Amino acid sequence: MKKVFSILFTIVLVLLLTCSMSFATGNTANNDAKLTNKADATMTLVEDTVNHISFGQYGEFEKKLIECNTEEKTIDIGLTVRNNAKALENKDANIVLLIDASRSMSTNQVDINGEMMTRKEAVLRSAQTLIDKLLKANPNIQIGIVEFATSTETNDDGYTIEGTDLDAKIITDSLTSDPTAITNALNTVSTDVMGPRTNVEVGLDAAYSLLEKSTNADAEKYIITLTDAIPNTARGVTMDTYSDATIVPTKNKILELNEKGVNLISMLISMSNEEIEASKEEPKPTYRQVAERIFGTSVDPTAGSVYYVSDNDVEDTVANQIYDNLIQESYTLENIVIKDYFPQNIIDNFEYAELTDASMGSVTAEVNPDDNSITWTIPSLKAGEEATFSYRLSLKDQFNTEIVGINLPTNENVEITYDENGTPGSAENDDSPVVALDVLPKDPIPQTGIYTGLAIIGAVAIIGAIGIGSYSYIKRNKF
Repeated sequence: MKKVFSILFTIVLVLLLTCSMSFATGNTANNDAKLTNKADATMTLVEDTVNHISFGQYGEFEKKLIECNTEEKTIDIGLTVRNNAKALENKDANIVLLIDASRSMSTNQVDINGEMMTRKEAVLRSAQTLIDKLLKANPNIQIGIVEFATSTETNDDGYTIEGTDLDAKIITDSLTSDPTAITNALNTVSTDVMGPRTNVEVGLDAAYSLLEKSTNADAEKYIITLTDAIPNTARGVTMDTYSDATIVPTKNKILELNEKGVNLISMLISMSNEEIEASKEEPKPTYRQVAERIFGTSVDPTAGSVYYVSDNDVEDTVANQIYDNLIQESYTLENIVIKDYFPQNIIDNFEYAELTDASMGSVTAEVNPDDNSITWTIPSLKAGEEATFSYRLSLKDQFNTEIVGINLPTNENVEITYDENGTPGSAENDDSPVVALDVLPKDPIPQTGIYTGLAIIGAVAIIGAIGIGSYSYIKRNKF
């Protein structure tokens, strides 16, 4: 009898140990099941977002998707950096010089490097130097001259009629490349007499009408305004004390011409920080403050480029800085460093490889593990130049299931540092294309835990059967 029960106990113990080992094995398998095969995955493009960064005055960076191959599970990314400065020595350009001919330009005597002259003379001399340099750089550039102030006509009451189209005069009949014709036009401005105040709005209109006479629709259009006063009249305004009556229409005209594709360059001379006593505002604004309401600041212009200068800066600004702005042969972006940062889940589950070499500069061969970045370095990018580079992200043969079913931005951030004509700058943007992964559904596979439960049930059934059989045997033999 004891022998029978010993045998039964041993059988039960073996079965229970077997079930326990099976259950433990099942748990271990479930804990390690974090990877899945690339072949079992599908890829979807969620967002085709372009990373666009403007930097400096003419720098532009673009990072965008070239192709998302959902079959191969690859993502091709293209990077482009441009210097959008236009080198006019190789392009057609129509340029109008809009010159202030108001009373202050002729009455203000200025000392330019020890030489006394009127402010108008200083501006016209600088304008002549600019024109000579432009035509030497590109003899095909077309130039026109317009002057503005206010009309000298008077009405029956003896007051000057202001705020009309007569506040501007087109001196050159049309745009021209003839140096003699342009010089004669500047001489006309030198001797011409106009009214005391300044109507920049009508002057801009007249300058644009001269640009419109050009038959070359592809030519770049420029208006260069040279003035020593902020507007104090506009179309329909007889006299204004630098209020919105003049500020608003003048600023709107600047914005309108900018929308029409005109490149605006404005030089404002001697914009003082003195309060405008005639202003009805309280507190009274300064001349510089009102000028900035119309033209903006040098850093944040309303449109184009704005120069605030003293009399001694006029010649250098017109003959050199504005020339460089137009020709832009000296505008260079240097020491450009583009750092492209990847999210950790992209680094862990995708292979990085260069798709095409950088057309300029160099790119690090591998992702830097310290900050998950690649670095593209470009020593110099001249006006009109463009550099490109591309790479591929390929899903690994085995990847972490934790990234299944979530959006995966392919980029964490892009940072750009650079020197713009010797001045350092930086910019950044975190936009990027976004993908998502899913796993193909499969037929359900019974888990080890199910087998364990069946084994336990089977063991209990066997033990029960043996017990019943043993009991019947003992009872039969006993009785």
